[in-house]
Amino acid sequence: MTTPNTNVELQAIISASNNLVTPPPYIANFDFGNPTLGATSYFQEPYFQATTGGVAVALPASPVFFILIQNLHASAILRVTVTPTGQAASASTYGPGGVVIFFDPLETGGGFTALTLTGLVSTVPAFVMVGA
Repeated sequence: MTTPNTNVELQAIISASNNLVTPPPYIANFDFGNPTLGATSYFQEPYFQATTGGVAVALPASPVFFILIQNLHASAILRVTVTPTGQAASASTYGPGGVVIFFDPLETGGGFTALTLTGLVSTVPAFVMVGA
């Protein structure tokens, strides 16, 4: 979907704590500072079906500078394969509830030209959002 003047803002705070003691002390706390990507197009599919043969995500532009994927399956593993601009494809796997985010708000890192999702044992539903 092409939508001029779309902003994609990353709002996140990551905190790690030691749950073996009470109260748990914080080990790390990082605020991302809400970086914003001035996007011109994006694609969103809340229940993308990643089959065992792999399914390419239709990118709204090439390259994209924002990728968000969450594995929505209760037990299956999802393989995410991304192709950085001018480089070889690279794959990683995520278990149930796993989340991967690629976010380059200044668009200086080259971006990604391809994205493929594969369910390793069965079809895996995933939340997918990409933007350029």
